[in-house]
Amino acid sequence: MQSEQHPESTSPSAKAPPFLAEGNLSTDSLADEATALLSQIQHIDSEPVVTFEIWRKEVKQIRKLAWPISAGSLLQMSLGLTTVFSLGHLGTKELASGSLAFMFCNITGFSIGVGMSTALDTLCSQAHTGSKDPHALGKHLQRGLVVMAGLFIPVAILWFFTDQILVLLGQEAELAHLAGQYAKWTTIGLYPQFIYECLRRYLQGQGIMQASFYVTLVASPINMLLQWLLVWSPVGIGYIGSPIAGAITYCLLPIFTLAYIAFVDGKKAWGGWDWKEALDVSQIVEFIKLGAPGVAMVCSEWWAFEIITLATGLLGDSYLAAQAVVLNTCSLMYMIPQGISIAATTRIGNALGANCKNRARLDAWTALSIGLMIGCFNSTILFLIREKWGYLWNNDPEVVKLIAEILPLGAMFQISDGIGVIAGGILRGCGRQHIGAYINLAGYYALGIPLSLLLAFRYNLELVGLWIGLTVGLFVVSIIQILIISRTDWEEEARRARERVRSREYDEQASSSHTSYGTAPQGSTGDVEDHGVGSSHDPLLVVTIEESD
Repeated sequence: MQSEQHPESTSPSAKAPPFLAEGNLSTDSLADEATALLSQIQHIDSEPVVTFEIWRKEVKQIRKLAWPISAGSLLQMSLGLTTVFSLGHLGTKELASGSLAFMFCNITGFSIGVGMSTALDTLCSQAHTGSKDPHALGKHLQRGLVVMAGLFIPVAILWFFTDQILVLLGQEAELAHLAGQYAKWTTIGLYPQFIYECLRRYLQGQGIMQASFYVTLVASPINMLLQWLLVWSPVGIGYIGSPIAGAITYCLLPIFTLAYIAFVDGKKAWGGWDWKEALDVSQIVEFIKLGAPGVAMVCSEWWAFEIITLATGLLGDSYLAAQAVVLNTCSLMYMIPQGISIAATTRIGNALGANCKNRARLDAWTALSIGLMIGCFNSTILFLIREKWGYLWNNDPEVVKLIAEILPLGAMFQISDGIGVIAGGILRGCGRQHIGAYINLAGYYALGIPLSLLLAFRYNLELVGLWIGLTVGLFVVSIIQILIISRTDWEEEARRARERVRSREYDEQASSSHTSYGTAPQGSTGDVEDHGVGSSHDPLLVVTIEESD
């Protein structure tokens, strides 16, 4: 972050907004702790006119927020890859059962927790700039932890019967037994992982993106050491050591994050545990109203890929190996636009919470344009390396040939995937997870998966057919999301955000002139006036950040 200047209010009656009052947050650290999205651009009194310079500065701000998220996601992905590597040294059956258990746990547990925690994407980002309560984010976090505790109980019970469930689904008894053992030990780390997802979003809502990167940077090598120590070192305990190592790592993630909050950044929004707030039924219901569609939004996408992988298994081992390589490659590429998506969620939520509808609209379209560029870049890279990429993973000529055939489709997939994940982040920033859920369910399950199965097995296109259907489905999802975003009433979204964070009382008590964060004047209707992108009345633009190129 470059040097900061904070212009003082020209009105003697102006006062700082509540989350700056009482020493909660100094103005010198405002840009970093509030959102890290603030940049001064030219004043525009009427409708926003987006110039290349404005767009360029927006890109720089999103990039600053996004890179720690992308890097942290890559490190978190390494936790699963380390497990695969560790089990692979034990044997085929151990690797197969561990992979089966990991897929079962993802489908029935981790994906649900990630989806439910998306409620905090909306609540924390909007409350950070819109709420008069300096501890609003901490209260949302407390309710999130309560909801996650309630979610953990049925998932843990389900995981206890993993082996019986897998046998009922037709899996071999010995394989199901080993997978059941894996799931039972993984249960130890399930709620800590849920806690970590909530803590991450609590920090991201404040624009503190680097925390997850530092946490996973420390946790990843610890996981590698534990996998070696517990699985195949001289004192290792074999197969069962892998889920134990994973569970310990999952427990360390929230511990390290809490240490970051306590000693580095983020605790000013906490305010201490309050059982009355944590168990506020009306607010828990509001949380679930946002989180339940988030579950549908996340799970519909995760489950679609698992269904395609299961269908690939019907084609044979070579096809399954090629599918694993292509899917892992696309997952690696996905981490870059995912960081942009989370940055967009935070920026748009902050903007709407501060009643800056034009700023939110600019952030949305800037993020989508970045997604398109990243998608095209990733697509070009995959297309160019398609003939050689398979040799890095496998020496079987048949598998390498299949990978070369599928990667051009994977390249096209990158464009729709880059746009789709960012569009989903925009919807979360607005609190419209339900729209994303409907679109995903329709795109994947009414079109993508049926088309995949039809082309693969009815028209004998095999793995190519599976990827054609998946790519078409995701393109449709992305196009519909863009249409929804293009028709968004940003003024209405800002109004909903103000209602969500209960900012009316703050508006009524505001002073007669704008403060450094857009306080409404006395006697106004309570709305912070938004004069367009770059307006000096825009609460997200008044703080200046001088940037050097």
